[in-house]
Amino acid sequence: MSSRPSPSHADVNRAIPARASWSPTARLAGALAAGGLCVALGVLWRPLGWLGALWAIGLAAALWTEIQALAPAAGLRVRREVEAVISLGAANPVALIVWNAGAAAYGCEVRDEPPLEFVSRGESQACRLPAGGEVRLTYHVTPPRRGDFAFGAITLRVTGSYGLVRRQVRVGAEQPVKVYPRLTEIREHELALRKERRLETGVHMARLRGVGLEFESLRDYLPGDELRRVDWKATARHGELLTREYEVERSQHIVLCLDLGRTMASRLGLLTKVDHAVNAAALLAYVAAGLGDWVGLYSFGEAPAGFTPPRKHQFSQVLDSLYGLQPQAAESDYYQAFVDISHRLRKRALVVLFTDLPDADSSARLLRHVRLLTRRHLVLCAALSDYELHALSRRSPRGPRDLYERTVATALLADRERALAALRETGAIALDATPTNLSIEVLNRYLKIKAQSAL
Repeated sequence: MSSRPSPSHADVNRAIPARASWSPTARLAGALAAGGLCVALGVLWRPLGWLGALWAIGLAAALWTEIQALAPAAGLRVRREVEAVISLGAANPVALIVWNAGAAAYGCEVRDEPPLEFVSRGESQACRLPAGGEVRLTYHVTPPRRGDFAFGAITLRVTGSYGLVRRQVRVGAEQPVKVYPRLTEIREHELALRKERRLETGVHMARLRGVGLEFESLRDYLPGDELRRVDWKATARHGELLTREYEVERSQHIVLCLDLGRTMASRLGLLTKVDHAVNAAALLAYVAAGLGDWVGLYSFGEAPAGFTPPRKHQFSQVLDSLYGLQPQAAESDYYQAFVDISHRLRKRALVVLFTDLPDADSSARLLRHVRLLTRRHLVLCAALSDYELHALSRRSPRGPRDLYERTVATALLADRERALAALRETGAIALDATPTNLSIEVLNRYLKIKAQSAL
C-alpha cells in the first residue's frame, strides 16, 4: 500500500452510487449505551443524569459533524488496474487506486468484486485515505479455468475522524478480462533472453548450437561429442582437440497436438490436465516461433477438434486457438486423430503430443495407433503424471484401506512405466512429467532435439 498526492485522474470512475447508504459503527453503539447508562443511574444519583444529558448532546453534535464531513465522500474516485489478458492458474496482480480530492482524511475499507470462480486474496483491505491524496492497494486473483470473465463493482466504506458512522458508496467499475494459458512463464523466458542468461526455472539452453549448414565457431572437445565434428586441421595447429559448432537449421515444423479426451479432464491441483498441457504448449509455441520454426496446433477428443497449420510468426494465432480448448467427457479416438493429422502434414514434423497414460486400456489404445505418426514424424509424447499416485505408492499403510490404495497406486504406476517403455520402442520420445515441471521438461527436450538436428 502506498500513499501519495495525485493532481488529476482523467481515467478514473467517480463514485456516484445509485443509493448511498449509512450505517452506525460499533463505537456509536457503545457511546449510546454509555450515555443511556448514565441517564438510568441518574435516578439514583442526579449528577449522573446531568452527565448523561451532556453526553447525549455532545454525541449528537459529534455525529452531526461527522455526517457533514462524510457528505463529500461520494466524490471519491477509484479505478482498477488489471491486465485485459491474465494467466490461468497464476496469481495475477490487481491494483485498486482510490483518490480523495477533498480536504478531510477518511478511514476507508475498499472491497472489490472479482469473478466468483476466481481464487482471490486481499480483495478487501482497510486503509487511511489522506486529504488530497491517493492510496494504492494491491491484491491477487488466480483463475481456475480459461475463458471470458468480468470484475464487478468496487465498494468503499468510509468513516470519519470520530468513527461513529460509516458511509458506503458503490462504484460501477465492471471490467471484462480474458483468462489465457499461463503467460507468466513466457514473460520470464523473454526477460531471461533479454538479459542473455539461462533461465533460472530450469531451461538448460538459451542459445542454440547444433549440426546445421552454416559454420559458427570452434570450441574445446567435450566427452560425448561426435568425432565427425572434430576440426582436425585446427586441432593440429593448436595441439588440442577442437570441435566445430554450426548454426541450427531454423525452419522445422512443430505441431502441438493436444488430447482433450476424458482422461485429460481430471484435475491436478487447481487446474485440469488439459490446462497444464495448454500452459506448456503456449510456452513451447512462443519459444519455437522465436527460433524461427513453423508452429501449428492440432486438438482432438472423440473427434478432431481443430487444426492450425504450421506457419512462421503465428504465436498469437496459436495462443488464440489454445485459449478456447476445454476437456471433453468422451474417450479420445486416437486412430481417427492420427490418421487425420498424418493426412494434413505433408512435411516431416516434430509432433508434440500432450496426453495421459492413466490406465492399461487408455495406454493400449494409444500404443496401438501411434505408429501412424512415428512412421513419418518425430513424436514427442508428454504424459502428465499424477503426483497423488506417487504419494500413495510411497505412503506407509496404517490399515487395510491404506494398503489397498498403495497396492492399486503401485500397479497403476507399473502399467504406466510399461506404456512409456512401449512408446519408446515405437520410436517416439516419451516424457513422464509432473504439472510443475511439464513446461520445462518439454521445452528442454525440444531444445535438445533442435540442437542435435534430430528432426
